[in-house]
Amino acid sequence: MTERKAVYYGQVELIPGITCDGYVLNDDTAVMSERGTADLLGMNQMALNRMKTNWPQKTLEPFIDKGLSMKTNLVEVVAKNSPYQGRKIVVYDSHIIENLIRAYSLALASHSLRTNQRHIGDRCVTLICSLVRTALEVAIKQACGLSPNIQQTVQKNYIDAVKLIKDFGFTCTADDDIAIKKDITQFLNVPESTLNSFLRKHKNDIQPIQLNSATIRSFGGKASRMNGYHLDDVTKIALGMDSVIGIELKKQVFGQIGSFAKPDTSAEVQWQKVLSSVFEGFDLHFNYPIGPYKVDFFVAKLTLVLECNGYCHRYYDAIQEKQREKLITQKYSLVRFHHQISLETLFNGILQAKPGTMVKLYDLEQLGQEMPFNLNPLNAQIA
Repeated sequence: MTERKAVYYGQVELIPGITCDGYVLNDDTAVMSERGTADLLGMNQMALNRMKTNWPQKTLEPFIDKGLSMKTNLVEVVAKNSPYQGRKIVVYDSHIIENLIRAYSLALASHSLRTNQRHIGDRCVTLICSLVRTALEVAIKQACGLSPNIQQTVQKNYIDAVKLIKDFGFTCTADDDIAIKKDITQFLNVPESTLNSFLRKHKNDIQPIQLNSATIRSFGGKASRMNGYHLDDVTKIALGMDSVIGIELKKQVFGQIGSFAKPDTSAEVQWQKVLSSVFEGFDLHFNYPIGPYKVDFFVAKLTLVLECNGYCHRYYDAIQEKQREKLITQKYSLVRFHHQISLETLFNGILQAKPGTMVKLYDLEQLGQEMPFNLNPLNAQIA
């Protein structure tokens, strides 16, 4: 068997500002380097490397082609214009990369990704959209006798999230497009404690920059030590947090946000444990498919659907939600509840529920109040 070698080299720039090393092998296979693949997906290279020893990941397994291998593909670089000529590098072919993009996108839409994976899903959804538009545009132009530049076409179709947050009014205190925490919290209108919690959860994906004393003094800072953040990382934060401005940004990047925004994962897990105990023997399902939708909880023996909604539900697309409710209540009873509601209030609402009706145990105004509340069950809305 002929040893695989990288005979051609070029820099691929599908996302503005992110260049990835691309190669064509002596068997005509198109590949990207491991670092290039990680940069394209918006993930840490070490995390991508670790996937090979823990493959397939549980969050991605349902969406990956059966039999797909992530084993190390080492190839010798013989391309003379490559900075790695003469070395052996790890590469991924287009089939593997496409599978990863598709899997992360589907896992995001199915709410299966962990918190520290969601930004990868966001990137992959955006990539799919831009690549589909590019394929259509290039095919049409080539049919008309033109020779479009594919990389430039992809970049044009890719929504530049950095430019988007600037269009939304985000500004950096430090020079060279470096933001400090105050810039981010003011832009997103969130407490610094909320931002700090997010940064701790994503410490492997968002790398702070330690500012020197001269930079800190240049904008009037008095702290002896301070971290800054590149705009690329600021966009990860903005798209990863369900703040008001974050949800508006997601609408611009992904369209209507209804299928992406969900209550806090830890709250869902807590309710999953509680309801598993309460409905033992009643055939309880989680993330159950009903038509084109997935519902949070489905109690089969009671034909009952339970939807756990967080604060961001007030920003869902109202028309889509009405269509969703109409389809669900054709066969089932539906109870919507806020994730901080009491168990007693929830079960009062369940007792009021009947097939063909929807009981809502909160109102949209209360969803804007970031504090626990205990709705009087007598005020439940029944539709």
